[in-house]
Amino acid sequence: MNPQVSTFDKLVNSLSTEEAQTMLANIAENMKMSEELQTDSKTEPLLIDAQVKKGIKINDEPFFIRLWLHLKSFFKSLPVETVYEEELIRRLGKDLQHNYKQYINIKANTFTKDFYELLRELRKTQLFFTSLLSAYDVDKGNFYLLVSSFVAPDVYLKLMHNTDPFNCVPTAQANANLRSELLKKIDESFSLMTTEYKTGMYQAANAIEWMRHFCELSIDKAVLRFTVNPSIEPSCSVYLLAAEIGSLASVLTTIKPIPDVVLQALFLLSKQDKFNDKAVNMNEESVEFVSQASHALEAIKQFAVKIPILELARYTLKSIHWEPQRLEEGEDWFQLFKVAWKKRFNERWQLWSAEQKRAQLTRKMLDLLKIDKLEPLLYRPWEDLWLVLRFKREFSFSFLATFFSTLYVSFVQPVLKILLMEGNFYRRENLAEYTSAFTVLEKQQSCISTFESRLSPEGEIGAAFIQLKEKTMASLKSKNSLEALMKNIETEAKQIITSSQNAFKTLIALLNGFIDGNKNSVYAPLVNWSIIQGNDNVDFRMRVEGVKNFLQEVTSILTDADKIEGDV
Repeated sequence: MNPQVSTFDKLVNSLSTEEAQTMLANIAENMKMSEELQTDSKTEPLLIDAQVKKGIKINDEPFFIRLWLHLKSFFKSLPVETVYEEELIRRLGKDLQHNYKQYINIKANTFTKDFYELLRELRKTQLFFTSLLSAYDVDKGNFYLLVSSFVAPDVYLKLMHNTDPFNCVPTAQANANLRSELLKKIDESFSLMTTEYKTGMYQAANAIEWMRHFCELSIDKAVLRFTVNPSIEPSCSVYLLAAEIGSLASVLTTIKPIPDVVLQALFLLSKQDKFNDKAVNMNEESVEFVSQASHALEAIKQFAVKIPILELARYTLKSIHWEPQRLEEGEDWFQLFKVAWKKRFNERWQLWSAEQKRAQLTRKMLDLLKIDKLEPLLYRPWEDLWLVLRFKREFSFSFLATFFSTLYVSFVQPVLKILLMEGNFYRRENLAEYTSAFTVLEKQQSCISTFESRLSPEGEIGAAFIQLKEKTMASLKSKNSLEALMKNIETEAKQIITSSQNAFKTLIALLNGFIDGNKNSVYAPLVNWSIIQGNDNVDFRMRVEGVKNFLQEVTSILTDADKIEGDV
């Protein structure tokens, strides 16, 4: 059997090589600097947050300032608190002008070219992170499975074992309670997550959620709001960017350190389709990834160090009380983690169950045909290619081919031929149906031989596979060509199987009519049913019933095989 495995298991198989492990170690070593991002990117605020949170304290101001504020409040017909907040915003602007005039021109209330350039670099970082997060968004669970392999390797290995029935269930132990017993083992494995492991996973969850919030920022819109003209330097009104600056402040004031395990996991998820592509140099891919990631993290660090984003938000939004929005921080990671492992178990269980059904059905096939093994295909041109291909209907086809080369010739055909040659059909249409169905079966051995010949190196399909294997590199075009050839194989095999099944069903209905029908039935008995084969009539009628029962078994097996092939 060549079962289809989940995306996660394919990825795990790809990572089992020493080369892949070395590549991951290099990524981890080069990305350690990212964990210093949070502590290195802090800047001293111009206004102490604790002071802001105390509220407006006009009474703390000198007498003449308080007098001036009350007079201004009177003439403007505004609450004195509002006037005082305007004063604090003015002071904040003055401090910004003094300390950060390179990035903001308070007199003109515009952001400068240097701020524009920092935003552009931030946008490049956002695009890089977005390309990584697209793989995360497809299946968040797989991300946490991968992270656990780095953070909690012993628990990861335990869960890999306990979520795979192929590893932990001897066939002899299979029973009705097996599934619930395995699920109980999985729940017990979750309890092995120590506080240290959970902390590591939570840090990863915080980081990935922070990256997601960062990628949702409208940095592209902020960049486009700048007036860019060859004759003057880029600039933009601070108030045009008020909303974007507020959102940016909510994210950048809560920067989370991005552990190297997060970057490793994102790299693996984003490149999973390339791991088995021999035309792709994964070492080069990893080097490029490290370079891009380092540049992206440095851009965030530089922006956070150089720009007092919280103060800019309060200034542009004209609210000294403004506070960053609280962001989700990945609190649901453990739920996603558990669901992902149980999803893997369900996928592996489905494959394992199909394998058990296949084994039982194989035994049934061999017992029915009285043989030790099914006849294998002589040629398998889809093997040993850069693209993994599978003949989905091979199980059904091998059984059918073996049937036609063994018991059909010795047991079924002689009885059917006698009925055709000597039977006196009560209904002409019954004779036509019988003749048509029998003719189909008579041709099937030839159809099977022709099909297998086409798969040979000299055959049309086999030669096409060889040509693609020798003359083409891995590419989308060659992938489409190989899949088209495989589709032709599936189509031809299905035609043989379907036509055989239809013929079997027709003959079973007719044979039932011969044995138990009456003249008013759609399938009537033979006129000479009681005398056909003369003195051997009784024995012959028993042979007819035996063939009917045999064909029913064949039909049932083909139906079950089709279900198994459809599930895998």
